[in-house]
Formats: sequence, structure tokens, C-alpha cells
Amino acid sequence: RFDFGLAFFWLFANSFHVTDTDWIGGLWGLIYALIVMEIALVVFLYYMVKDAGSSVRKSKRMEEFAKKMESKSKGLTPEDVGSITVEEYGWLVDGWSPFWADGAGDNATILSAEGKMLTKEEEAVASRIDALSKKVGSDVPDKIREGARTALFEGYREYVYLVLNLLAFYGYFACIVTEYYPDEATKPEYVHAILGWMTNADAGWLGNAVGDFAWTVEPIVILSSPMLAGYMSPGEKKKEKSE
Repeated sequence: RFDFGLAFFWLFANSFHVTDTDWIGGLWGLIYALIVMEIALVVFLYYMVKDAGSSVRKSKRMEEFAKKMESKSKGLTPEDVGSITVEEYGWLVDGWSPFWADGAGDNATILSAEGKMLTKEEEAVASRIDALSKKVGSDVPDKIREGARTALFEGYREYVYLVLNLLAFYGYFACIVTEYYPDEATKPEYVHAILGWMTNADAGWLGNAVGDFAWTVEPIVILSSPMLAGYMSPGEKKKEKSE
């Protein structure tokens, strides 16, 4: 991330035509910065694919679990309790954050209190499981479905990030290629194909425009996501209707 962020300094400087001078390495300083960004972006793209798929799969699991809980209004059976995973328990109680989730400290006082805290946590979990064994509230499946919608939204949002960053990757990659193959007459055929059979001037301009566009839209999506997620929430819609 540090390398990726540092390379943005050259993009920022390029916006003010500083790279037209030799102050920070000139044009080739910008190209080398873009190469560093492209390498770092490959890693980010991998995690975008991974996170998007994980969120979409989580949404599907939550929908299936919500459907299962609808038939358990009279309470969970011992078999149900024995098969509940940590993830599913968190969905049932609308979020679970045990004391060790924040990381255990090495302070002697903290370590000595861990045993008592663990006992209290076990008692709290047992109490909630006992309550669910008697009755599963009608609001539980609804809350799980709301969480499923949120997870699905997050997954699709990651796919939007993926598309935008793929556009940025290709756009800036085209800029790099045009600098390494400046002569139109001697450019290999595969380089022509990579650039869409455009001239270096057109490919460089369009690539830079596409990259700038993608990385302008992405922060807008990031900043608007909480508002969109809140609007999609059933609770928020009910509040609006009541008003």
C-alpha cells in the first residue's frame, strides 16, 4: 500500500505538468511510478475478486439460514444447537463480538482476569442458546435477511471496484507501453493489438483518460456506499414510511 500510495505523488505532479521538467525524474519518473502502481494493483485486483466472491457466497448462506430459521419458531432442537457454527451464531444474535476479538493483552492483570471473562462469555452464550431453544423470534429471520442483503450489496460493490480498477490498470498500462514502443513503424503486432490498433498518441491519451475516469468514479462510489446501504435497509424504509 505504501508503494501504491507513494506512486500517486507522480500522478499528482503530472496533473500540474511537473513531470515535463526533470525535477522528479521527468517523464520516465512518472512511467516507473506507473509500473510500481500496476504491480501493486495486480495484488489488489486479486483481493477484490476474493472479497467480492466471499461476500456474495456469505449472502447466499445467510438467505438459506434465514429460511431454515423460519421453520424453527418453536425453538431450536438439540441437533440444531449442535450444528450451529460460530458464524451462524453471530447471525442469530445479530452480531457477536467476544472479549478476545479485540486481541488478548499481555498485561498481568488482564491475563489473570481472562479466566473469569471466558466463564462469563460461556454463560452468556449458553443463556442465548437456551432462549433460542425455547423460541426463535419472528424478527430473527428478517434480521438475517437484512444482513444477507448487506453482504450482497458489499459483494456487488467489490465487483464495481474490480471493473473500475481493471479499466485503470489497462488505461495506465497502455500509457507505459506507448513509451517503451515510441516508433509506430517498428512496433510488434502484439503491441498494436494491446493498444487496440490505435496510434501511440491516441492510445496514450485515451489510456490516461480512462485511468483518471476510473479512479475519479471509485472514490465517489466509496463515499456514497454508506448512504446507499442505509437507503436499502428495510428499517430505514419503514422509518421513512412512518414519517
